[in-house]
Amino acid sequence: MTAFPHWRKDEQKKKFVLSPAFLLEKEKMRKDYRKSYFFLLVLFLLSFGVNLVMLAFYLKERVDLPSLSRFFSLPFRISQEVRKEDTSKGKVPFPPVYVKNGDHFLLCEKLTKTLGLYRSENNGFSLIKRYPCLVGSNHVDKKEAGDLATPEGTYFLTSFLTGKDLPEKYGVGAFSLNYPNFLDQREGKKGSGIWLHGYPDQWDRPGSSEGCVVVKNEVLKELAALIKIGDTPLVIVDALKVQPLAEQQRLAQELSTFLQDWEIAWESRDTERYLSFYSQNFVSSDGKDYKRFKEYKHQVNQAKTFIELRVEKKSFFLSQKNEGHHAVLRIDQDYRSNNFNSFSRKILYLKEEQGGWRIIGEVSF
Repeated sequence: MTAFPHWRKDEQKKKFVLSPAFLLEKEKMRKDYRKSYFFLLVLFLLSFGVNLVMLAFYLKERVDLPSLSRFFSLPFRISQEVRKEDTSKGKVPFPPVYVKNGDHFLLCEKLTKTLGLYRSENNGFSLIKRYPCLVGSNHVDKKEAGDLATPEGTYFLTSFLTGKDLPEKYGVGAFSLNYPNFLDQREGKKGSGIWLHGYPDQWDRPGSSEGCVVVKNEVLKELAALIKIGDTPLVIVDALKVQPLAEQQRLAQELSTFLQDWEIAWESRDTERYLSFYSQNFVSSDGKDYKRFKEYKHQVNQAKTFIELRVEKKSFFLSQKNEGHHAVLRIDQDYRSNNFNSFSRKILYLKEEQGGWRIIGEVSF
């Protein structure tokens, strides 16, 4: 009987086993196969890369190449921003100058599609958590209604709408923003209905929004426990800049001093001194320009025998897109006089002019 060549009979154990020669031949074949596999894999990857580049050039009128590069660089950008926000290295995010100790603020960076949650601690800002988010598909600052762009600036979350009162696409609910704010209106920006909202759990994650900042439902619920309506700011920038910690601290002191001196001037009933804190381009919340506002204040102060003012600082932010030449101050104002008392939640809009900061707008809400 002729034996099969790759097998030999073990007479003692009475069973067939593989011969050493066959095992060596099999190992050689395995190594050759592995080399061929890696060679084919490299060819495939090279071919895929070349085709991707050719496709991008072919569709160059439709494909946003900068957006493509932003997408591939996203993980690196996020890690870089986290490092840049380490105050121990003397750098802080550009927009926030002062936030009341223990309070939170949100910072959305459109370029990386991330939403950062910060807390003010011991005159510094701690990054608590960073969430992925969606922004408008049009990667510019919002200018017109329906342009699918997300506005850039400092906004406040002014109300909350529950999901049951909204279309399904808003998820568990939405926080409304005060867009367009005073600065937006001065720039002639249009549109409304810019929100921070969720989206349905059963939906696939959308690629972009119609201009709102959008997060997962679970994220919105997490943030809702920390957001204070009317107080919590949402700052939106294109690409986040940083500044030295020492400069941020200097600005915080400078703006605090401005606010204190404004308060003292108001209490003094010296109308001209008080008006020196206002820009010639000032517009009041009820639409008075500087000239009419000046006349009004002279008339009001004539009937005053005393004015007492208590101002609580909530937050100060710089406008990054204006290179910090505009500031947004959120304050609570308790006003008392011989013939009128009031409490106001107020936003002061300042501009750095020749001679220092001046108020260009006031909004009460």
